[in-house]
Amino acid sequence: MRRFFSLNELTRRRDLILAALVGSLGLDLLLGMVLVVKALERRPVLVLPQEELAVPGEISDDAARDFARLYLVTFDTYTPSTLPAATDWLKKRLSPRTWTQASEGLERRLAVAREGRMSSLVVPLDEGAVNRNEGEVAVTARARRTIFIADRLSRESTAVYRIALEQVPPTAANPSGLVVSSQSVEEEKDESGR
Repeated sequence: MRRFFSLNELTRRRDLILAALVGSLGLDLLLGMVLVVKALERRPVLVLPQEELAVPGEISDDAARDFARLYLVTFDTYTPSTLPAATDWLKKRLSPRTWTQASEGLERRLAVAREGRMSSLVVPLDEGAVNRNEGEVAVTARARRTIFIADRLSRESTAVYRIALEQVPPTAANPSGLVVSSQSVEEEKDESGR
């Protein structure tokens, strides 16, 4: 019966075996360090307040204001790393009638924000006014908007947001049962005239 390796051959090749063992241990240590670094890496976090559950029937003023405030802060407060999660959240709150067009606009904004390293912060200045007109419920709110590009202040302004809402059956993804049928943003001149 023939052996594959004799004891003499193994002793002659022990330097190769030792090199293979050391190389294997080195790669294991390197992989372990990479996994530890990856595990400790900060991940982007998007924290949103809990939405209220939908109440069948007419949209109350409080529910409309709360939803609109949450929507506008999520819409215009972002960094390149938090924008993908915010975009997914926003897409679940779009009216089926306007979903395609609005969804494409959100995707374009995501690409521009990543490429330009653009960040935005919105701080509501009021609770919003609810307007009802021929079955449409809209919330108009003022907010202070600050935009940074590549970590430098680009623009500060006061913006007036108008968010038109409609009610849909609530789902697990959208427990409030409210969706945005249209929105507009109009900037006011700030104190410095910029």
